[in-house]
Amino acid sequence: MCGVDTEVVVCLFKFSLLCQTYARKHFRNGTPHTCSLACLYLLSEGQLIFRHLVVRDINWGMMTSSSLKEWLPAIFMVMLQIFTAGSLMLVKVVVDSGLFVCTLLTYRYLLGAVLVVPFAVSFEKGKLKELKLKAFIWIFTSALVGFTVPGLYYIGLGDTSPGYAINFYNIVPIAAFILAVLFRKEPLNMRSIVGIIKVVGALVCVGGTIIISLYKGKVLHLWPTNIIGYHPSKAATAFGHHHIRGTILLAISCLSLAVWYTVQAQMLKVFPYKYWSTVATCFVGCIQMAIIGVAMNREKATWKLKWNMSLLTIIYSAILNTAAKFVMISWVVTQRGPTYPSMFCAVSVLFTTILDSLLLGHDLSVGSILGMLLILAGLYLFLWGKRKEVVPETTEKPKEEVQFQTGDRTSELPSNV
Repeated sequence: MCGVDTEVVVCLFKFSLLCQTYARKHFRNGTPHTCSLACLYLLSEGQLIFRHLVVRDINWGMMTSSSLKEWLPAIFMVMLQIFTAGSLMLVKVVVDSGLFVCTLLTYRYLLGAVLVVPFAVSFEKGKLKELKLKAFIWIFTSALVGFTVPGLYYIGLGDTSPGYAINFYNIVPIAAFILAVLFRKEPLNMRSIVGIIKVVGALVCVGGTIIISLYKGKVLHLWPTNIIGYHPSKAATAFGHHHIRGTILLAISCLSLAVWYTVQAQMLKVFPYKYWSTVATCFVGCIQMAIIGVAMNREKATWKLKWNMSLLTIIYSAILNTAAKFVMISWVVTQRGPTYPSMFCAVSVLFTTILDSLLLGHDLSVGSILGMLLILAGLYLFLWGKRKEVVPETTEKPKEEVQFQTGDRTSELPSNV
């Protein structure tokens, strides 16, 4: 791995670990002073990360290492699932503490847009003028199905638990796969061994998440649980009794997320500028969520932020789970197609199940372990099939190309992979 790419990966992991360390250290007795220092330090680290992430406007398509080009999408997606798992832990804690979900998401999307603006101005200068009505419609749709409707997930999370909520991600890969095949965004050849293995891998991943959800088995005591001393308030406990409502909201949000990957691929064809598309989508999503939030709760106190875990969660999720996630997924979709990122949602089930046991005290069972193993096996089969599809195409010039432009540079990316 080249020096710049190593620096990006190290910075992102460093930021994630810093957030988890501060959350664990200041959760039980954090004062406004210590929490403010934590938030300011993490925000400065986040700015440093984005500077490294787009330093010298990295042209991913011109990398010299073929092995890196093959594995970098997978590395990025695994990292994003780790960040998602960490975000779920933090969101569960702050929502149980009384933070309004729409407040969290509105400020998160707004901060995500602000973080990416400097890089859009620097590397895609003048490209915003190319934003026409057709592109705006796709951006609005992307914000709706990718940001606003999936926001219901966090309401469902408050009604249930991270370990339960994350299992609904099993809907995402199979739904995204079906949609991509129907809209001809994903090649499917059941007469070839590669096509069969891809389908089997997707089904095994879904089967693993279903096992985690439905089969518990014997409880295992592999490590100390609830290491941060988390105990939800009485109000949070009462809120979490709406199990049926939470289940419905979780299902709707995950189905919407599956649609988003296909919408994202189409949006990048119409407006192929990853930074400006990220800014526009985050900003539109912020407006949509703010309108919904004001309609639900007009109390001014609901929208006020304090130097506490809520602000830390907003900063963490805005940097890693909104801005960085959107930019990285935009690139991965152009490289591997809309189905590829959705398959890694199953990996977040693995990470969240472990963190849910370690941090929040939920039990780890035989069913959880068995499901994790199936998820890993299914993901390996799917990635093997995708790799076999991509490798032959790299030796031939693609018939259809998408220009993924940044500033004065243009890298040609195949739209059919």
